[in-house]
Amino acid sequence: MDNGHAANGPPGDLAAIDWDAPSGECAAIAEAWADIRDLCLDENPDGLAAVEARLAREWALDIAAAERLVNVNRGLSFRLAINGFDAAGRDAAGATDMEQWEVDILSLLRDVVLWLLDRLDDEPDERPPLDLDLILEMHQRLLKLEQLQSGGEREAAEDGADSTESLERVIDAIPPPTNEPAPELVAAWLLHALGRLRPFGLMSDRVARAVASYSLMAADLFPLTVRREDRNAFADACAVAHGDGLASLGGVVATSQRRSFLLGVSTLGRVPAEPDDLTGVLSVISDQFRTGTSSMRRNFADAVTVATEVFWHAKARVAGIESDLIAAIDDGSGERRAFADYSPPDHPERRSWHRKQVIDGVRRQGYFANLRNFSAWNRIGLETPNGRSEILLSFHAVGQSFRGVVASVLIFYRKRGGQIYDHQVVSREPFQVNFRDTVAGSRRRFDAWLEPSMRAALEVWRRGE
Repeated sequence: MDNGHAANGPPGDLAAIDWDAPSGECAAIAEAWADIRDLCLDENPDGLAAVEARLAREWALDIAAAERLVNVNRGLSFRLAINGFDAAGRDAAGATDMEQWEVDILSLLRDVVLWLLDRLDDEPDERPPLDLDLILEMHQRLLKLEQLQSGGEREAAEDGADSTESLERVIDAIPPPTNEPAPELVAAWLLHALGRLRPFGLMSDRVARAVASYSLMAADLFPLTVRREDRNAFADACAVAHGDGLASLGGVVATSQRRSFLLGVSTLGRVPAEPDDLTGVLSVISDQFRTGTSSMRRNFADAVTVATEVFWHAKARVAGIESDLIAAIDDGSGERRAFADYSPPDHPERRSWHRKQVIDGVRRQGYFANLRNFSAWNRIGLETPNGRSEILLSFHAVGQSFRGVVASVLIFYRKRGGQIYDHQVVSREPFQVNFRDTVAGSRRRFDAWLEPSMRAALEVWRRGE
């Protein structure tokens, strides 16, 4: 398909977009999240509402920081996303010094996402086409931010005069939903095209991110958030979008979807921290023992099947790395050695090895590692006169209530005198499979994920020697 040429989209030399390119991982995430969401609408609607509210808060903080509307650091953003923007949430997050207009901005942005979710829930089509009037209404909602930020002292920034015509040109370039273009590619196109045409003047980037989120949610995905550590990659992808067929920008969008999916699945069914919260514990017990009551829950086991195949594939890859390391560090003195070992899924004795390293590492990634429903690992050990180091590849289920998602992280740490130190997750993001993934596709994604992760782990070890 050739709709990405300049004649059909924004002016310029934009490379042709391969709209027929398969979506792969994002398609599996969309299908899995739609299934999980439908299940939760019946079994845990309050839990689903809490997850969607938190995702909306994360989106609000992302937009507010990117547009320099509210100045919050990463730690405070994380706490506000969890606790909320109201007085109680600010107190819990330690943000009592936030001005009321800042809270109002965050609340309005969050409400834009929740309003969009309500609108999309009312759509009769499974994947509705982009609605021009809805986009214009969204722009008007976002326009209020200018007045909130200035305390009503100045008029809102004017939008471009040709916004409707420009929007029509951008939307017309996208194949209809029946053609099933990759959702991350559609979102990337909207970000690029609106950012280039700037139909809303100074607000165009803000509206572009909101419209991209709208297109993703219409495809059963999550609002677009770009974390601080990904902002340079996002800026670089935007800069080359006209020449690489949106490949880089689509990759940034896909990264945001993986993280949001992991967060959403992990948050569902989470037991509150209070030990006397009987209701929360009973909810998890109910989930655990109701695993065979629906076809959907039976489908969750497919994630275990795929993850197990990826684990054995990983074992073979790790064995090859072990062999290369032995050859690289052996000097004939016998003082340097490398070794590898492993625990297959649900091994009765080894499954709990490295439990603390895994749980502590994964907690920093923002989700819960469930070693009860799935646990497996591969390990590389390195011993030199400077001490012992370990590289741990952990596979584990996600969330206290298992909902068909298994993740993997690569962890590095050193040991001395029985004590663990220099403990860190070296993989840039968790690898994950869900019950809608295929074995072949998951293996390909794992190989692409493992190489830079292992390279980072070995570099950390080398520098410490």
